[in-house]
Amino acid sequence: MFPMNESSSFYPPRRAGSIFQVSAIIVLIVATIWGFWMATEAQVGPVFLLYLLPALVAIPLIPTLAYRLYTLQNSSYTIERDHIRLQWGWRVEKIPTNDILWVRPASDLEIPLPLPRFRWPGAMLGITRLPDSRPVEFFASASKQLILIGTVERAYAISPNNIQGFLESYQRVIELGSLNPSHPEAIYPSFIFSRAWQARPARALFLIGALLNVALLAAALLSIPQHPQISMGFTPGGLPREPLPGVQILFLPVFSSFIYIVNGVIGLVFFRNSGERPWAYILWIVSCVAAILFSLAFILILQTG
Repeated sequence: MFPMNESSSFYPPRRAGSIFQVSAIIVLIVATIWGFWMATEAQVGPVFLLYLLPALVAIPLIPTLAYRLYTLQNSSYTIERDHIRLQWGWRVEKIPTNDILWVRPASDLEIPLPLPRFRWPGAMLGITRLPDSRPVEFFASASKQLILIGTVERAYAISPNNIQGFLESYQRVIELGSLNPSHPEAIYPSFIFSRAWQARPARALFLIGALLNVALLAAALLSIPQHPQISMGFTPGGLPREPLPGVQILFLPVFSSFIYIVNGVIGLVFFRNSGERPWAYILWIVSCVAAILFSLAFILILQTG
């Protein structure tokens, strides 16, 4: 028998996706460090901007890859008597068994299943459409051996590492029937940000950090024409160091923005659990403090120069 409270959990393949995303993050970090190092020696012009390009690319990509890695490690497909629960990080979908029309391998389709346009190992997410125009949402880490869960309104594509076990568990549930029909439930990542935005302290820290970084970037851009050369600090003897190209002042808003984005994303992870929320606020406060310190450094550098 299949006990009322028993559930069967399955997981997507994680190894290839984890290796890919960790490797990509390391490559971006190394490329950013190299770009900054080379930019310190470059003069004003296209060469400097070219060396700065890895950092500009890494600012949005590293948090994205880190979040995708986190969601991959926190993903599962759980079959219970009354519903199937799909979780991919902060994205959760609960599908009542009474709403499910069929569960079948994607290979059974006469026309190949369209895959999401933006995907990589460990992150096959997004929405495409079945031949009958129904949307299909992906909760998968790989394109091979996908399983489709069909309902009246849409379908879901998943990639359990034990396909046969998943199908057999679902078949047992169907044979037993649902005792307490549940209601569909959908949770999206934006819900976490909405919860944080509704909290006044969090909203204030988000806005303060954003305004500080935008102001620092604007001030840095406006200062370059008036300060073609700047001096980064002093020598041990108290004299200004050798002047550098003024465009290198852009390092300050780049560093500050990177801290703001990374701490913002990690803070949302902690904010999900009420017991860990103090850590979220600490990270967001650190972002604001860092922006203030970078702004003070900006002012001191211009005064020195």
